[in-house]
Amino acid sequence: MNVSRPHPTTAPGSSLIEAVLAAFQAHRVVAIGDAHASQEVHDLLLTMLSDPRLYGTASDIVVEFGTAFYQDTLDKFILAGEPVSDACLRLVWRDTTQSPNIVLDSPVYEQVYRRVRAVNWTLPADMKIRVLAGEPPFDWSAVTSARQIPFPQRDLYPASLAGQSLAKGRRVLLVYGGMHLLHAPHGRTLTGLIEQETGVRAYVIVPLSPLATDPGGVFPRLAACPRGTVIPTAGTWLGQVSAGDILPGATRSVNGQAPEFVNPWCGMTFGQLADAGLYVGQAADLTAAWPDPAIYLDPVYWAELKRRDAIQAQSTRPPLDTFREQRPPAYPLPPAGPARSGGNDT
Repeated sequence: MNVSRPHPTTAPGSSLIEAVLAAFQAHRVVAIGDAHASQEVHDLLLTMLSDPRLYGTASDIVVEFGTAFYQDTLDKFILAGEPVSDACLRLVWRDTTQSPNIVLDSPVYEQVYRRVRAVNWTLPADMKIRVLAGEPPFDWSAVTSARQIPFPQRDLYPASLAGQSLAKGRRVLLVYGGMHLLHAPHGRTLTGLIEQETGVRAYVIVPLSPLATDPGGVFPRLAACPRGTVIPTAGTWLGQVSAGDILPGATRSVNGQAPEFVNPWCGMTFGQLADAGLYVGQAADLTAAWPDPAIYLDPVYWAELKRRDAIQAQSTRPPLDTFREQRPPAYPLPPAGPARSGGNDT
Protein backbone atom coordinates (compact mmCIF):
# COMPACT_ATOMS: atom_id res chain seq x y z
CA MET A 1 0.00 0.00 0.00
CA ASN A 2 1.32 3.43 -0.89
CA VAL A 3 1.16 5.69 2.13
CA SER A 4 1.18 9.42 1.56
CA ARG A 5 3.74 11.44 3.52
CA PRO A 6 2.47 15.00 3.93
CA HIS A 7 5.12 17.67 4.34
CA PRO A 8 5.65 18.23 8.08
CA THR A 9 4.75 21.67 9.34
CA THR A 10 6.41 21.47 12.75
CA ALA A 11 9.02 24.19 13.19
CA PRO A 12 12.27 23.54 15.11
CA GLY A 13 11.97 24.62 18.71
CA SER A 14 8.22 24.10 19.03
CA SER A 15 6.54 23.39 22.34
CA LEU A 16 4.64 20.11 22.49
CA ILE A 17 1.22 21.72 22.02
CA GLU A 18 2.43 23.82 19.08
CA ALA A 19 4.09 20.79 17.50
CA VAL A 20 0.95 18.67 17.86
CA LEU A 21 -1.35 21.37 16.51
CA ALA A 22 0.97 21.88 13.54
CA ALA A 23 1.21 18.15 12.87
CA PHE A 24 -2.59 17.82 12.85
CA GLN A 25 -2.71 20.33 9.99
CA ALA A 26 -1.23 17.68 7.71
CA HIS A 27 -1.85 14.40 9.54
CA ARG A 28 -4.96 12.72 10.90
CA VAL A 29 -2.95 10.65 13.37
CA VAL A 30 -0.37 12.14 15.73
CA ALA A 31 1.49 9.85 18.13
CA ILE A 32 3.35 10.83 21.30
CA GLY A 33 5.65 8.34 22.98
CA ASP A 34 5.19 7.72 26.69
CA ALA A 35 8.37 7.29 28.74
CA HIS A 36 6.67 5.10 31.33
CA ALA A 37 6.28 6.78 34.75
CA SER A 38 8.36 9.77 33.66
CA GLN A 39 7.26 12.81 35.65
CA GLU A 40 8.72 15.26 33.13
CA VAL A 41 7.12 13.66 30.06
CA HIS A 42 3.76 13.67 31.82
CA ASP A 43 4.21 17.26 33.00
CA LEU A 44 4.46 18.16 29.31
CA LEU A 45 1.51 15.92 28.40
CA LEU A 46 -0.68 17.53 31.07
CA THR A 47 0.30 21.01 29.90
CA MET A 48 -0.70 20.02 26.36
CA LEU A 49 -3.96 18.43 27.55
CA SER A 50 -4.82 21.64 29.41
CA ASP A 51 -4.71 23.74 26.24
CA PRO A 52 -8.24 24.27 24.85
CA ARG A 53 -6.84 24.48 21.29
CA LEU A 54 -6.30 20.72 21.35
CA TYR A 55 -10.03 20.19 21.85
CA GLY A 56 -11.77 20.41 18.52
CA THR A 57 -8.45 19.54 16.83
CA ALA A 58 -7.98 16.02 18.17
CA SER A 59 -11.17 13.96 18.39
CA ASP A 60 -10.01 10.80 20.15
CA ILE A 61 -7.01 9.92 22.31
CA VAL A 62 -6.03 6.24 22.30
CA VAL A 63 -3.95 5.37 25.38
CA GLU A 64 -1.92 2.33 26.38
CA PHE A 65 -2.65 2.64 30.10
CA GLY A 66 -6.24 1.44 30.13
CA THR A 67 -8.29 -1.64 29.30
CA ALA A 68 -11.27 -1.40 26.98
CA PHE A 69 -13.12 -3.76 29.33
CA TYR A 70 -13.97 -0.57 31.24
CA GLN A 71 -14.53 1.79 28.29
CA ASP A 72 -18.03 2.56 29.55
CA THR A 73 -16.49 3.76 32.83
CA LEU A 74 -14.14 6.08 30.95
CA ASP A 75 -16.95 7.49 28.80
CA LYS A 76 -19.11 8.10 31.84
CA PHE A 77 -16.28 9.83 33.70
CA ILE A 78 -14.54 11.78 30.90
CA LEU A 79 -17.24 12.47 28.30
CA ALA A 80 -20.40 12.67 30.39
CA GLY A 81 -18.67 14.16 33.44
CA GLU A 82 -20.66 11.91 35.74
CA PRO A 83 -19.41 10.77 39.14
CA VAL A 84 -17.32 7.59 39.17
CA SER A 85 -15.88 6.15 42.37
CA ASP A 86 -12.11 5.98 42.75
CA ALA A 87 -12.37 2.21 43.18
CA CYS A 88 -14.13 1.82 39.82
CA LEU A 89 -11.83 4.22 38.00
CA ARG A 90 -8.69 2.45 39.20
CA LEU A 91 -9.77 -0.74 37.44
CA VAL A 92 -9.21 0.98 34.09
CA TRP A 93 -5.43 0.93 34.49
CA ARG A 94 -5.07 -1.90 36.99
CA ASP A 95 -6.75 -4.59 34.88
CA THR A 96 -4.72 -4.44 31.66
CA THR A 97 -2.78 -7.33 30.11
CA GLN A 98 0.37 -5.92 31.74
CA SER A 99 -0.71 -6.48 35.34
CA PRO A 100 1.06 -6.93 37.71
CA ASN A 101 3.14 -3.89 36.73
CA ILE A 102 4.16 -1.16 39.16
CA VAL A 103 4.29 1.39 36.32
CA LEU A 104 0.51 1.18 35.87
CA ASP A 105 -0.04 2.44 39.42
CA SER A 106 2.05 5.55 38.75
CA PRO A 107 -0.14 8.58 39.54
CA VAL A 108 0.63 10.18 36.18
CA TYR A 109 -1.85 7.95 34.34
CA GLU A 110 -4.80 8.77 36.54
CA GLN A 111 -3.88 12.44 36.09
CA VAL A 112 -4.26 12.15 32.31
CA TYR A 113 -7.84 10.92 32.66
CA ARG A 114 -8.73 13.57 35.20
CA ARG A 115 -7.16 16.38 33.16
CA VAL A 116 -9.11 15.54 29.99
CA ARG A 117 -12.29 15.29 32.05
CA ALA A 118 -11.64 18.71 33.61
CA VAL A 119 -11.24 20.42 30.23
CA ASN A 120 -14.12 18.53 28.62
CA TRP A 121 -16.37 19.72 31.44
CA THR A 122 -15.99 23.31 30.20
CA LEU A 123 -16.66 22.58 26.51
CA PRO A 124 -19.66 21.93 24.26
CA ALA A 125 -20.25 18.32 23.23
CA ASP A 126 -18.82 18.72 19.72
CA MET A 127 -15.42 19.82 21.07
CA LYS A 128 -14.96 17.20 23.77
CA ILE A 129 -12.22 14.61 23.38
CA ARG A 130 -13.01 10.95 23.90
CA VAL A 131 -10.31 8.85 25.56
CA LEU A 132 -10.19 5.29 24.24
CA ALA A 133 -8.51 2.56 26.30
CA GLY A 134 -6.17 0.77 23.91
CA GLU A 135 -5.53 -2.41 25.86
CA PRO A 136 -7.76 -5.26 24.58
CA PRO A 137 -10.82 -6.02 26.71
CA PHE A 138 -10.83 -9.11 28.91
CA ASP A 139 -11.98 -10.02 32.39
CA TRP A 140 -9.15 -10.73 34.82
CA SER A 141 -11.58 -12.39 37.25
CA ALA A 142 -12.14 -15.17 34.72
CA VAL A 143 -8.44 -15.77 33.96
CA THR A 144 -6.90 -18.97 35.29
CA SER A 145 -4.16 -19.46 32.67
CA ALA A 146 -1.69 -17.13 30.96
CA ARG A 147 -3.05 -18.41 27.62
CA GLN A 148 -6.27 -16.51 28.31
CA ILE A 149 -4.51 -13.13 28.39
CA PRO A 150 -4.78 -11.51 24.92
CA PHE A 151 -1.14 -10.47 24.54
CA PRO A 152 -1.15 -10.84 20.70
CA GLN A 153 -3.89 -8.19 20.45
CA ARG A 154 -1.87 -5.49 22.23
CA ASP A 155 -1.16 -3.56 19.01
CA LEU A 156 -3.89 -5.04 16.82
CA TYR A 157 -6.67 -3.83 19.10
CA PRO A 158 -5.67 -0.13 19.35
CA ALA A 159 -4.91 -0.11 15.62
CA SER A 160 -8.49 -1.22 15.04
CA LEU A 161 -9.76 1.52 17.38
CA ALA A 162 -7.79 4.14 15.48
CA GLY A 163 -9.08 2.76 12.18
CA GLN A 164 -12.68 3.04 13.36
CA SER A 165 -12.12 6.64 14.42
CA LEU A 166 -10.50 7.53 11.11
CA ALA A 167 -13.37 5.91 9.20
CA LYS A 168 -15.70 8.36 10.97
CA GLY A 169 -13.61 11.33 9.85
CA ARG A 170 -12.09 11.85 13.28
CA ARG A 171 -8.51 12.80 14.20
CA VAL A 172 -6.57 10.55 16.54
CA LEU A 173 -3.90 11.24 19.13
CA LEU A 174 -1.98 8.15 20.29
CA VAL A 175 -0.22 8.10 23.67
CA TYR A 176 1.75 4.86 23.83
CA GLY A 177 5.18 3.59 24.77
CA GLY A 178 7.55 4.92 22.13
CA MET A 179 8.57 1.48 20.82
CA HIS A 180 4.95 0.87 19.76
CA LEU A 181 4.97 3.98 17.59
CA LEU A 182 8.15 3.84 15.51
CA HIS A 183 8.08 3.77 11.72
CA ALA A 184 9.95 0.46 11.90
CA PRO A 185 10.80 -1.28 8.62
CA HIS A 186 8.98 -4.48 9.60
CA GLY A 187 5.68 -2.54 9.90
CA ARG A 188 4.47 -4.46 12.96
CA THR A 189 4.32 -1.49 15.30
CA LEU A 190 1.03 0.17 16.21
CA THR A 191 1.56 2.99 13.72
CA GLY A 192 2.61 0.50 11.06
CA LEU A 193 -0.59 -1.49 11.56
CA ILE A 194 -2.68 1.68 11.30
CA GLU A 195 -0.93 2.57 8.05
CA GLN A 196 -1.49 -0.91 6.64
CA GLU A 197 -5.18 -0.83 7.55
CA THR A 198 -6.03 2.75 6.57
CA GLY A 199 -3.23 4.19 4.45
CA VAL A 200 -2.92 7.03 6.96
CA ARG A 201 0.60 7.80 8.12
CA ALA A 202 1.08 8.93 11.72
CA TYR A 203 3.30 11.81 12.76
CA VAL A 204 5.44 10.30 15.52
CA ILE A 205 7.01 12.27 18.39
CA VAL A 206 9.34 10.23 20.62
CA PRO A 207 10.68 11.45 23.99
CA LEU A 208 14.44 11.89 23.98
CA SER A 209 15.22 10.11 27.24
CA PRO A 210 18.92 9.59 28.00
CA LEU A 211 20.31 6.09 27.95
CA ALA A 212 22.53 4.82 30.76
CA THR A 213 25.43 5.63 28.47
CA ASP A 214 25.43 8.27 25.73
CA PRO A 215 27.30 6.37 23.00
CA GLY A 216 26.76 9.02 20.33
CA GLY A 217 27.20 12.13 22.49
CA VAL A 218 23.64 13.21 21.69
CA PHE A 219 22.67 14.81 24.98
CA PRO A 220 25.40 17.45 25.25
CA ARG A 221 24.13 18.72 21.89
CA LEU A 222 20.58 18.88 23.24
CA ALA A 223 21.58 20.81 26.37
CA ALA A 224 21.22 24.13 24.56
CA CYS A 225 17.51 23.46 23.90
CA PRO A 226 14.85 24.49 26.40
CA ARG A 227 13.27 21.51 28.13
CA GLY A 228 10.02 20.60 26.43
CA THR A 229 11.30 21.42 22.94
CA VAL A 230 10.08 19.31 20.01
CA ILE A 231 12.78 18.92 17.34
CA PRO A 232 11.75 17.59 13.91
CA THR A 233 13.97 14.97 12.32
CA ALA A 234 13.43 16.13 8.72
CA GLY A 235 16.28 18.39 7.70
CA THR A 236 17.92 18.52 11.14
CA TRP A 237 20.98 16.93 12.74
CA LEU A 238 18.73 14.90 15.02
CA GLY A 239 17.30 13.01 12.07
CA GLN A 240 20.78 11.85 11.04
CA VAL A 241 21.77 10.49 14.46
CA SER A 242 22.05 6.70 14.76
CA ALA A 243 18.81 5.40 16.25
CA GLY A 244 20.86 3.10 18.45
CA ASP A 245 22.30 6.17 20.17
CA ILE A 246 18.81 7.31 21.22
CA LEU A 247 16.59 4.25 21.55
CA PRO A 248 17.18 1.58 24.21
CA GLY A 249 18.27 -1.97 23.66
CA ALA A 250 16.17 -4.99 24.53
CA THR A 251 16.46 -8.61 25.59
CA ARG A 252 15.32 -10.96 22.85
CA SER A 253 16.07 -14.25 21.18
CA VAL A 254 18.24 -14.06 18.08
CA ASN A 255 18.07 -16.81 15.44
CA GLY A 256 16.40 -19.16 17.90
CA GLN A 257 19.31 -18.99 20.33
CA ALA A 258 19.26 -18.10 24.03
CA PRO A 259 18.07 -14.54 24.76
CA GLU A 260 20.70 -11.83 24.67
CA PHE A 261 20.75 -8.08 25.12
CA VAL A 262 20.93 -6.24 21.80
CA ASN A 263 20.17 -2.86 20.31
CA PRO A 264 18.08 -3.53 17.20
CA TRP A 265 18.09 0.10 16.06
CA CYS A 266 21.75 0.40 15.12
CA GLY A 267 22.13 0.80 11.36
CA MET A 268 19.09 3.09 11.10
CA THR A 269 18.86 6.81 11.64
CA PHE A 270 16.48 8.28 14.17
CA GLY A 271 14.79 10.12 11.31
CA GLN A 272 13.83 6.82 9.69
CA LEU A 273 11.89 5.83 12.80
CA ALA A 274 10.39 9.06 14.15
CA ASP A 275 9.25 12.43 12.84
CA ALA A 276 10.35 14.40 15.87
CA GLY A 277 12.02 14.08 19.26
CA LEU A 278 10.75 15.62 22.49
CA TYR A 279 13.62 16.88 24.64
CA VAL A 280 12.76 16.56 28.34
CA GLY A 281 16.13 17.24 29.94
CA GLN A 282 19.51 15.84 30.85
CA ALA A 283 19.86 12.65 32.85
CA ALA A 284 20.29 14.41 36.20
CA ASP A 285 17.08 16.41 35.62
CA LEU A 286 14.72 13.48 35.22
CA THR A 287 12.47 11.99 37.89
CA ALA A 288 10.09 9.05 38.10
CA ALA A 289 6.55 9.17 39.51
CA TRP A 290 6.31 5.93 41.43
CA PRO A 291 3.15 4.89 43.29
CA ASP A 292 2.92 5.11 47.05
CA PRO A 293 4.00 1.65 48.30
CA ALA A 294 1.18 1.81 50.83
CA ILE A 295 -1.35 0.95 48.13
CA TYR A 296 0.08 -2.57 48.11
CA LEU A 297 -0.87 -3.01 51.76
CA ASP A 298 -4.49 -3.29 50.64
CA PRO A 299 -5.04 -7.02 51.29
CA VAL A 300 -7.61 -7.45 48.51
CA TYR A 301 -5.48 -5.78 45.82
CA TRP A 302 -2.32 -7.54 47.01
CA ALA A 303 -3.98 -10.95 46.94
CA GLU A 304 -5.18 -10.33 43.38
CA LEU A 305 -1.71 -9.24 42.27
CA LYS A 306 -0.23 -12.39 43.79
CA ARG A 307 -2.82 -14.50 41.96
CA ARG A 308 -1.98 -12.83 38.64
CA ASP A 309 1.74 -13.17 39.29
CA ALA A 310 1.35 -16.88 39.93
CA ILE A 311 -0.61 -17.32 36.68
CA GLN A 312 2.30 -15.75 34.78
CA ALA A 313 4.97 -17.84 36.46
CA GLN A 314 7.48 -17.34 33.63
CA SER A 315 7.16 -13.56 33.64
CA THR A 316 10.36 -11.48 33.44
CA ARG A 317 8.83 -8.72 35.57
CA PRO A 318 10.54 -7.72 38.85
CA PRO A 319 9.57 -9.72 41.96
CA LEU A 320 6.24 -8.64 43.35
CA ASP A 321 7.68 -7.90 46.81
CA THR A 322 9.69 -5.02 45.31
CA PHE A 323 6.40 -3.16 44.75
CA ARG A 324 6.27 -2.49 48.48
CA GLU A 325 9.69 -0.84 48.53
CA GLN A 326 10.23 2.92 48.46
CA ARG A 327 11.93 3.80 45.18
CA PRO A 328 14.39 6.63 44.58
CA PRO A 329 13.03 9.62 42.63
CA ALA A 330 15.72 9.55 39.93
CA TYR A 331 14.41 8.21 36.61
CA PRO A 332 16.00 4.81 35.82
CA LEU A 333 17.95 5.20 32.58
CA PRO A 334 17.58 2.34 30.10
CA PRO A 335 20.73 0.65 28.79
CA ALA A 336 21.85 1.25 25.23
CA GLY A 337 23.02 -2.29 24.59
CA PRO A 338 25.51 -3.53 22.00
CA ALA A 339 24.74 -3.27 18.31
CA ARG A 340 23.06 -6.34 16.91
CA SER A 341 25.17 -8.15 14.36
CA GLY A 342 23.60 -8.99 11.06
CA GLY A 343 21.68 -5.82 10.23
CA ASN A 344 18.47 -4.15 11.30
CA ASP A 345 15.79 -6.68 10.47
CA THR A 346 13.90 -6.53 13.78
